[in-house]
Amino acid sequence: MKFRLYTIFSMALMCYSGSAISQNQSLSLSEAISIGLEKNFDIRIERKTVEVAENNNAWGEAGRMPNVTLNTTYNNSMINNKSGDQFFNGTTFPGFELNNQVNSALTPALNVNWTIFNGNKVNIGKARLDDLQRESEGNAEIIISNTIQAIILGYYIAELEAERLDTYKQQLNLSSDKYEHIKVRSEIGSAVSSDILLEEGNYLNDSVSYINQQLAYRNAVRNLNFLLNEQDVDKDYVFTDNLINEVEEIDFADLTSRLESNNVDLKKLYLSQAILNHNIGIARADRMPRLSVDAGYSYSRSVQDLTNAESDNVNFVAPNETSITNRGTYYANFTLAFTLFNGNKINRAIKNAVVQEDIGNIRIEKLRSSINRDLYDKYDEYNTRLMIYNINKRRVEAAEVNLSISDEKFKTGSINSFDFRTVQNNNLDAKIQLLQSLYNLIDSKVALMRLTGGLMDNYTE
Repeated sequence: MKFRLYTIFSMALMCYSGSAISQNQSLSLSEAISIGLEKNFDIRIERKTVEVAENNNAWGEAGRMPNVTLNTTYNNSMINNKSGDQFFNGTTFPGFELNNQVNSALTPALNVNWTIFNGNKVNIGKARLDDLQRESEGNAEIIISNTIQAIILGYYIAELEAERLDTYKQQLNLSSDKYEHIKVRSEIGSAVSSDILLEEGNYLNDSVSYINQQLAYRNAVRNLNFLLNEQDVDKDYVFTDNLINEVEEIDFADLTSRLESNNVDLKKLYLSQAILNHNIGIARADRMPRLSVDAGYSYSRSVQDLTNAESDNVNFVAPNETSITNRGTYYANFTLAFTLFNGNKINRAIKNAVVQEDIGNIRIEKLRSSINRDLYDKYDEYNTRLMIYNINKRRVEAAEVNLSISDEKFKTGSINSFDFRTVQNNNLDAKIQLLQSLYNLIDSKVALMRLTGGLMDNYTE
């Protein structure tokens, strides 16, 4: 029964692993980033936001172009008159009644309104639109940089979980071999039933750990697929870029030199500050006079039709033809306006704009101080994690040697199952810690690249 349980469980694990691997597609880190840059939701949204800013960045939006309107009015009416004495066509008719008067009028009008000068607001506004577009592009750089960072870490988390899965599989295979070995020893009388139960328990515990690690791996791959906007969220991969085995020393002076000029957050904040400066210019322009011109042409065609008119007055004779009146009007009006006093609103607006610019300067200083602190923190973190990685690397080397020696001792009966299990677990723990320290090292390196603009430089054109 025990042998049957072991066989069925092993076959289930093998079938699950085989079905997952058979559908895998190779994926490199550069390919993942390329797919993410094209399909990631956040990046696509930000591209549309930049497109809106580009559309708004025009001289017409700034107010340089005139406004041209065309209006057309067409009126029709039929009038019936019945009243006291009326004066019609030079003749007075007592008790005059006139019906079926038809009038129509067509009045098209073309109007042009153009602000010639408004305190240089047009040029300032256009410069502000330029900076708004650049600010939107700066926001896009931040989103792209954050997304690249997330894809890199998501890729390596999936790779980390895959290598952890391999490590747990090695542990499971070792427990399986021990279980088989102890059963053979039991058959020849050199092992008791308690030894078999112990090794079966170890095998089942390692099986549970392996199954849980499979879940962790699948979740990591799904998270990566979400970042890549992959429709098949369960799509699996063979990751061709393994966790780095060669680590590097990082020059702090080089990081410092690139921090302020390449940090995407600081670059975007400088653009926002330029917009605040334009707001001061726009507020001050309200002190200047404003000159505008309003010009146009209107045409009116009026038709009065009395040919079918009827009246109870015998002296009324309906005309044989309709009366048509055409009239065209040209006009050009210039307006010069100057605000003498409006409750001190202009001065308050200028003062508020200056205060907003001061606030922006403080934010820049705060961010510069913050990223400088973060650089020191991440650099120290990287060096600390580098030392931990080297320690764990040496620990794995010692654990593997110890496991190899203990395996021989276990097979010859020199050590018992409890001692060998301790060595086995120490080896597993050392390998897991090495993988985690390697991922942590990558995480710190990517954070340093994010701070100094290296992600945009290395992974975008």
